[in-house]
Amino acid sequence: EETVKALALVGIKDDFFTNLVRAICIVLQLGNLVFEPDPSNEENSIITSTEEVESLAELMGVGKEDIEIALTERTVRARHEVYKVPLNDVRAKDACDSLAKELYSKIFLWLVNVINEATSAENNYSEKVQGGKFGIIGLLDIFGFESFVVNRFEQLCINYANEKLQQKFTLDIFRSVQVEYEQEGIALGEITFTDNADVLSLVEGRMGLIAVLNEECVRPKGNDISFVAKIYTMNKDKDCLMKDNFYRDYEFGVRHYAGPVVYDSNNFVLKNMDTLPADLLECSQKSSNVLVSSNLEDAPMPGGVKKATRKKPKKAGAPDRKVVQRQGSLVSQTVWTKFRSQLVSLMSNLGETRARYIRCIKPNTLKQPRVMQHLSTVEQLRCAGVVAAVTISRSAFPNRLDLADILERFSSLHPKGFQITHVDFSDEEDIQEALRDDVDRLLSSALAGMEKKDNGSVVKAFVCGKTRAYFRAGSLEYLEAERLVSLAVWVVEIQRFLRKCVARKAFLALKAATIKVQAKARGQRMQQRYGQILMACVMVQCWARCSSAKVELVRLRQNYKATIIQNHWRMGLAMTIFKSQKKSAILIQAIARGAIQRPHYRVALQEKKEEAKLENQLVALQRKLEQAEARRIAAEEKANAAPKETVVIYKEAPVTAQKEGPKPVSKEPTPRSSVATSIPQMTEHQQTLMDESGKMLEYLRKEVFKLRTNNTQLRTDLDLMKENNQRLMDANASAGASFAALNQHTKTMKKTNAKIQTELSSTKKQVSRLNVAQVELKEELKMKQATYIAEVHSRLQYQKNMNRMVETIQERCRDTRLVEDILTMSDDCESDYMSGPTGIGTPTRSVGSMISQALTPSPTSSPQKRYTDGDRPTLTEDASMSSRFKSFFS
Repeated sequence: EETVKALALVGIKDDFFTNLVRAICIVLQLGNLVFEPDPSNEENSIITSTEEVESLAELMGVGKEDIEIALTERTVRARHEVYKVPLNDVRAKDACDSLAKELYSKIFLWLVNVINEATSAENNYSEKVQGGKFGIIGLLDIFGFESFVVNRFEQLCINYANEKLQQKFTLDIFRSVQVEYEQEGIALGEITFTDNADVLSLVEGRMGLIAVLNEECVRPKGNDISFVAKIYTMNKDKDCLMKDNFYRDYEFGVRHYAGPVVYDSNNFVLKNMDTLPADLLECSQKSSNVLVSSNLEDAPMPGGVKKATRKKPKKAGAPDRKVVQRQGSLVSQTVWTKFRSQLVSLMSNLGETRARYIRCIKPNTLKQPRVMQHLSTVEQLRCAGVVAAVTISRSAFPNRLDLADILERFSSLHPKGFQITHVDFSDEEDIQEALRDDVDRLLSSALAGMEKKDNGSVVKAFVCGKTRAYFRAGSLEYLEAERLVSLAVWVVEIQRFLRKCVARKAFLALKAATIKVQAKARGQRMQQRYGQILMACVMVQCWARCSSAKVELVRLRQNYKATIIQNHWRMGLAMTIFKSQKKSAILIQAIARGAIQRPHYRVALQEKKEEAKLENQLVALQRKLEQAEARRIAAEEKANAAPKETVVIYKEAPVTAQKEGPKPVSKEPTPRSSVATSIPQMTEHQQTLMDESGKMLEYLRKEVFKLRTNNTQLRTDLDLMKENNQRLMDANASAGASFAALNQHTKTMKKTNAKIQTELSSTKKQVSRLNVAQVELKEELKMKQATYIAEVHSRLQYQKNMNRMVETIQERCRDTRLVEDILTMSDDCESDYMSGPTGIGTPTRSVGSMISQALTPSPTSSPQKRYTDGDRPTLTEDASMSSRFKSFFS
């Protein structure tokens, strides 16, 4: 969110922000493409990551087929022909990486331009300023001088930039010294200082490192070793170019201002070449993203984003010059050329400003406070050019001091009768002039022994400017020595006064100590006398206090005895009253508790009697029930024994009748009604007992029913608990099975991980082999490019020779017919030459044979065959590229 806000602040929002983000996504997406050899032809390549290509096509707004063709093929243009050359997977990946790098670089430059325009004063202020131009305040973080164990192309570029900036720094220091002397009104003599122009001439001269390296980049079979050999051959007179017998063929040394550096030239030619294919450039210009389609041109874009205009296609045979320049390496800009152009632009901008230099010195490599490593610090000062700057500023007059400081510091050297006059003036200019005169008189007297005679004129050891005095070599040291000698005299006087002060201070301290000792002695004597008087007073006071204390003791003893007697009498009286009151209270409590508990006791006693009575009745009833049950059983047995006998019905008689025993009834059968009426009714007490027994039985039935209900509920709960326990056991078994399955899955994953690691190691080995093949293919491409360049040169030379021969024949031959025949043969030879396999092939007949044939005509000679545009051999009928090269060189 903060990045989006910051970009919106400088004007990158809405469509601009969307295009910027999509352009960055395009750069990232290019890195996701995967190239592999074509299964049908190993020289070709295909893009296997189809989803990534579709995403890239969607981001760029270009067709998927156009992107695949631009990434896997390269367009080769001859004079009248254009044909496609397939790229293998390594070259296609290199072209893809080159496009990503170029896009990112151009987008970064566009973003810098937008920020600069958003922050420039010309676009943000409408008010006019003096001179019509706004000022610039810029910060430049310069490169640091680099010298490693192995120094390559990057270190050479950085050190070259440091050399340019050091030259600017040296000139600025020299100019500041010159301005200072002019302001002080001092004549400036010749100042010698170390100049690094020879190093810059070695790097950017006509036969310097840049020119030789660019030549090697365009020369057929140019390499790093021939580059080193050429720079040693072409720069023999350069002292800054070092050569040692121990250097290898690809090593060379340069003596920079900061110290000598040995460079390793391996891959110098490769790193210096700019190899962005034209097909990718044309494909990018078709993109719907304006940042991608407009920023790949060499000219920088303006600050705002503008829509890219599509140019009309030109006629065949007249391709766009910008595209042609990117196709070959003859006219394309190299990396070092671009770097030098940017550095020249930077130096021109610095030349229009007033520079202020800040040198940052690291005191130690341990990153600890209060630690100074002198060797590394001095090395940093030397590499930063500070030593050279100090040498320049101190070349004529090594030392300088302000006039007021000189008058204050060396006032002890003034001669006798010397008076300071500048304090008597009120005007500032008069004071400054008088101060200068005072310093001149003081230094003329003090440095009279340092004056020298040169051609009859006296040369003083110093020069007074308007605000400072400048000393020649050794003058300030001489003044310091004379100052020490003159100060020695004043030191003796100061020591004398100081010794007096010290002695006086010691005397006053001794006097104060003596007074203190005397006071202490007198105090001790008076303290002893005071102690004696105090002891006597204390003894008198003690006797008086003892007498009064004895009288008070007698009085207190009497009062104490009386108090004890009163206490005992009062205690006895109170104890008697307490006992009587306690007895009365206990009696009252007993009466009250009895009155309260009697009704409860009566009720409880009655209930107890009723319970005992009921128990007795229950026992009697049970006994009667047992007896009745026994009689019933006996009657049943008797009935079973004599079933034909008359049934005897017993009844419960009163207690008196029970004693008499049962009486037998008549054995005659009686009707049922008479039997029923013969059973007497039960007594009221017995009926009550029976009712109570029925109630007890009913209560027992209810309790039994409750217990059965509770038992049923408990059995239901037990079944539920068993069911829950079974579920828990099943869940535990399933968890154990899951844990075992997870363990098995973990072992399987470990085996898969081991297989993946093995495949990864094999893939790394295959990638290393592919990198080696990539390097070999790049070398082959360079050789083919060199061969093509040689063909172009041969074609140009052939045309020149042909034109020269035709012009010579036209000038010297008088036979017009012969001249016309030779011109016709020249045109035929040209057409035969252009009809070769490459378009610039070797003619089928030499010019000499044609001329001899023209001079000795034969009637049997048949007319030469001419190819028209329709029957000219096509590209598919040609031989391979190697056979074309062989036919050309044959």
